[in-house]
Amino acid sequence: MPNPIQDWYVLFHNHTEGMALYQYIRKQGVTVKISPTPRAASVCCGMSLLVEENEREAVEACLRESGLAYDRFLSLPRQIDAKRDRFV
Repeated sequence: MPNPIQDWYVLFHNHTEGMALYQYIRKQGVTVKISPTPRAASVCCGMSLLVEENEREAVEACLRESGLAYDRFLSLPRQIDAKRDRFV
């Protein structure tokens, strides 16, 4: 069985931290998405940034350079199921 696709999440203590970092990362030309925090990761503020594998290094650089607050940057197996709620 092949390894599942990994997604990366930036977690925050509050929504304000998340939005500040989201805006900073987007200004750097890096693609991230605002996402609900997966329950497997945390029950913190409920907001996270979803980072695809190909953007991981750029986001890590933004985390270092920005000096903005965040809780953790972690990897989880892909949570998104394209077939969810399809009854065919």
